[in-house]
Amino acid sequence: MQRRDGLELIRVGGATALPAMLRDLGADPTAVIAGAGLDPKILTDPENVIPFRTLGLLFEQAALATRRDHMGLLLGQSSSTRSFGYLGLLAENSPNVRTALDNLIRYFHIHDARGVPIFEVSKGTASLGYTIFEYSITGAPEIVDFSVACLFNFLRRLCGPSWEPLEVGLPRQRPRNTRPYDSVFNAPLRFGAEHGVIVFSTDWLTQPVRDANPLILSLVKDRLEADEASSVENFEKRLRRLLRTLVLTRRCSLEALSELFHLEPRTLARRMEREDIKFRALVDDARYEVARHLLADTTLAMSDVAAMLDYSEASAFSRAFRRWSGKTPIAWRADRFFPREKPARRAVRGGARTTG
Repeated sequence: MQRRDGLELIRVGGATALPAMLRDLGADPTAVIAGAGLDPKILTDPENVIPFRTLGLLFEQAALATRRDHMGLLLGQSSSTRSFGYLGLLAENSPNVRTALDNLIRYFHIHDARGVPIFEVSKGTASLGYTIFEYSITGAPEIVDFSVACLFNFLRRLCGPSWEPLEVGLPRQRPRNTRPYDSVFNAPLRFGAEHGVIVFSTDWLTQPVRDANPLILSLVKDRLEADEASSVENFEKRLRRLLRTLVLTRRCSLEALSELFHLEPRTLARRMEREDIKFRALVDDARYEVARHLLADTTLAMSDVAAMLDYSEASAFSRAFRRWSGKTPIAWRADRFFPREKPARRAVRGGARTTG
């Protein structure tokens, strides 16, 4: 979901509950929403879309007005699969939890064009998560809290009321009061995580989705594919977006990508060849983007960053990063956080010597 000018958008979705929540907490919804540069009417329909950065500003304004830095969590707590619109309807009518989550990953951009969904299965555990490339944007912690709480409710609807997570991870620093998070998730919490993530047993992936309707599934999928076909986003951009998720989950292959598009690998390869899209170049670009995110937004050791990008050795990752950026990852991270001061330049203006 992207405008012709390239601005990344997100559906209002569960944020429709914000005005009532602000009133309950003693804040003025009109003032808070206007402070984010929005017309209050925009939050009356979950299908409306707003710029992603505006959502972050809105959450920050709400947190300041209520003196609650967990506003994103509170808002996400009130969400349901309906908050995801057609994407939620698609998941609710998938035959099982695994298929529902695959569909979530495939079409997530229709709900949120900026955030990156994460779905990984490994050694008896599955992880469903969410991240933002560039945590420095306004309201990023609140957006991640909100999104993880929404995904938490999403999983509970798919798996049933007896579902329980093994762990919930959030990238924010540990708050002084963790009780709101304990109350929502009722699971072991890990603050300072690399991404927002919900970990649960793989046993749930084969669980049939209650009341799933194959006819509705087919109709909704047709609608989403029609929306995608009419989108201004071209095929290469869709590939790039999905590759970010596959890189983060170490499943970056033509076979994994073709599964998300419900195509045979040879069919996908032929289409890429027709459109002169180089798969290896896209993978390289995706790895470089994810690498910059991990170096800038996490405190992971270099060996861990290399492992997350599926390099067998840190030295191999370092060589690749130098090829991409012209610097080693250690030097790039150091320049990011400790930029070298430029020497003062001397200039002569109107006969007076100044430094600038």
